[in-house]
Amino acid sequence: MVKGLLDQNWLDLAEQGVEEALANTSFVGKFMSRKTSGYQMDVFAWKRIDALRDLIYYSPFARWAQLLMKTEEVRFFYDQIFVKEPGTDAPTPWHQDLVFWPLQGNQICSFWIPLDPVNAESSGLKYIKGSHKWSNRYKGISPDYNATMLNSDLEDVPDINADPGSYDIIDWDMEPGDVLIFHPLTLHGSSGNKSRKQKRRALALRWLGDDVRYVPTSASMPIAYSHTSKVNGPVSGAAFPKILPEHESSERNLRRFPENGKFGVNVKAAINNVVASGKLFGAGKLTPKKQTW
Repeated sequence: MVKGLLDQNWLDLAEQGVEEALANTSFVGKFMSRKTSGYQMDVFAWKRIDALRDLIYYSPFARWAQLLMKTEEVRFFYDQIFVKEPGTDAPTPWHQDLVFWPLQGNQICSFWIPLDPVNAESSGLKYIKGSHKWSNRYKGISPDYNATMLNSDLEDVPDINADPGSYDIIDWDMEPGDVLIFHPLTLHGSSGNKSRKQKRRALALRWLGDDVRYVPTSASMPIAYSHTSKVNGPVSGAAFPKILPEHESSERNLRRFPENGKFGVNVKAAINNVVASGKLFGAGKLTPKKQTW
């Protein structure tokens, strides 16, 4: 956690982009936010919100990612918006981000940017220190415990909060301008927003380096935007735009125009969700094992 990393001008641009995205939630965002009142999410907002496109192309984040990952090339993966209104009882289960993604590699990092003051009561993120170095890979559990990512042979996430003394759990009080930076295999989660006054808005930006490969599975997040990545090859194309060492002109030209994800890809993902739920229902496991919060 880096105090005061983000200058006010970039923070203002991030907030402007998030508020525009929240006022115009995507189809995927509405699906992700469907179950819990007061908990709103969205992804790939940079594809349609100019302020977020500018943040990704011109802010210092790509350079910071390059320095941290010790990589020559930096590509952007995607953004994710998280909002928990005051009193929203919606914990984010302990999870590893990478198991959700159609990627393999070690040169990946996420920046988590709060737009409001945040602490443990208002759903600040908690991490298990050093867990990105564990050999374990856990089933991806979404905040609404849907079945899509659970249709996997990976082991269950341990119930961290049932035995917190066995883990090195770390968290921070944060102000707007502070930034969390972490590896996508680090186990992390957060409680619901127990504050009755403080909203919790946050923006996550994910970045990819030289060693990342495109390895989609039936349980990984669908990519509904055009790209040229080949299975088991490097990520490439406008869905994963190259920011450093220089922009690719064809990708940069496309960024001028708002994009909506391919509807068919999103529909297929929704169908897969229903099918996965049906399989769990048939096995008597419709309700995933919930964590203690």
